[in-house]
Amino acid sequence: MKCDNKQKRLSIVKYYDKMRELGCFTLQDVTDMVGERSAVANLVNDYQRKGYIDRIHRNLYTVMDMDTEQPALTRYQIGSRLFPDAYIALSSAFEAWGYAPGVRNEVFVATETRFTDFRYNGVFYRRVHPKAGAERQWVAGSLVTSLEQTVVDSLHSFEGETGLERAVECIMRLPRLDADKLLECLERYGNGYLYQKCGYVLEQLQSYVKLPEMFYRECREHCASTVRYMVKGAEGLVYHKGWGVYGPCFKSG
Repeated sequence: MKCDNKQKRLSIVKYYDKMRELGCFTLQDVTDMVGERSAVANLVNDYQRKGYIDRIHRNLYTVMDMDTEQPALTRYQIGSRLFPDAYIALSSAFEAWGYAPGVRNEVFVATETRFTDFRYNGVFYRRVHPKAGAERQWVAGSLVTSLEQTVVDSLHSFEGETGLERAVECIMRLPRLDADKLLECLERYGNGYLYQKCGYVLEQLQSYVKLPEMFYRECREHCASTVRYMVKGAEGLVYHKGWGVYGPCFKSG
């Protein structure tokens, strides 16, 4: 009997350690560990009951930290493991990099896989469309858009005055950006209005971003010819002839 109990404890440690290595895992991953499909359901249910693991969403589980009783992975690590092609984007990427003014209760996950937004451990995971060729990097165990990609994506997708203000707050906190990489991101979009927006906003923040004149010259060459309003319905917008946009004025150093 003592031998059986010892063997059981050893198997629990073995599987738990393997799960910790994965961080997040599926039932197929557990099957690969155990080797017997018939034993998977019982093992998973037992581990959940004992608090070793927790179900995140459908067929995805996370290991729990036994000391804190919280998921062993961060929200960004979880988000970038939801699907094989998933990565963290938009304002959540600024957060993962550590340049956001605060952390919100949602994580934007870019993936081709359609899923309904869901909540886990107090965080809403929301799907956004991935950008073909988007530049990504591993940051503290999370696959995240590069800083240049995050800037361009955020200025492309912000919603309303609040969304623009949040993007600007993040950009003001960034280290030096690579002008060539910014232009590569803009080229992938091929959107004249996005050149207008990025050129205008970053020039307003030039004392922070310190981009070369070459960057702004390239943006102007690709600008759309139409005059645009950056934030529809907002008050106090000023026309900026050099960029052909009505936009807010930002305080820049």
